[in-house]
Amino acid sequence: MGLSSSQARLLNLTARMHQIEYKAARLEAMKLQMANESRRVYEDYLDALDKTKIQKKTINADGSLTYVDIASYADFLNAGYALVVHGTNGTDGTGNCTICDTQDKLVAACKQIYKDERGSQLDITSALSGANFKTLLQNLINSGDVTIVVGNRTASGTYDFSGIGSDINKFSDAETSISTNTGLQEVTDEIELKKAEAKYEADMKRIDLKDRKYDTDLAALDTERNAIKQEMETLKTVSKDNVERTFKLFS
Repeated sequence: MGLSSSQARLLNLTARMHQIEYKAARLEAMKLQMANESRRVYEDYLDALDKTKIQKKTINADGSLTYVDIASYADFLNAGYALVVHGTNGTDGTGNCTICDTQDKLVAACKQIYKDERGSQLDITSALSGANFKTLLQNLINSGDVTIVVGNRTASGTYDFSGIGSDINKFSDAETSISTNTGLQEVTDEIELKKAEAKYEADMKRIDLKDRKYDTDLAALDTERNAIKQEMETLKTVSKDNVERTFKLFS
């Protein structure tokens, strides 16, 4: 191999070595990103473990007691409970709070308090029924912006909230909580937990497959880098020998 051809080959190998090092650095960065994603997936799973739902006590046909999910705000009202939302215009004009004894009033009260990231009123209508309501009810209670009150049972078996004061200081007789009221209980949301477990396993499997592929690609790059490095050393030796022979020829 001539001197010029050796130098050309050496330049090509050097360029290839730089490409390999760039790809290896990029793969290492992607592996680091996968580690961050793995941590995020685990944190999401831990959050799911803490998710709970509120249930109401019911009496079965045989007289036995059981607890069932509260599926909507109407269901919550029919069970004898309502939310007092603080910071909205009360019926007495105090501006302290209002009893959300209807679904529409709850929507209006929450619109006044809860905003989206742009400061616009948050419309919770779609979350007042179905699976989303369980999360909404739990979030409202946990926010500290609402109080649970118990309605007055009427002769027909329904509940009336009109006798409860609209000033925040007048709710003490009707106020209750999940921890003290025997008609309510807070339990782990098993359905959401199973969904979270399935998602966690699927996400971790996907991350593991990607991580293994990155390891395989890095190993291939390392093999190619070692081969190029060995060839570059050989070319440098050949080039050095050619130079020495040339000097000896003309000396």
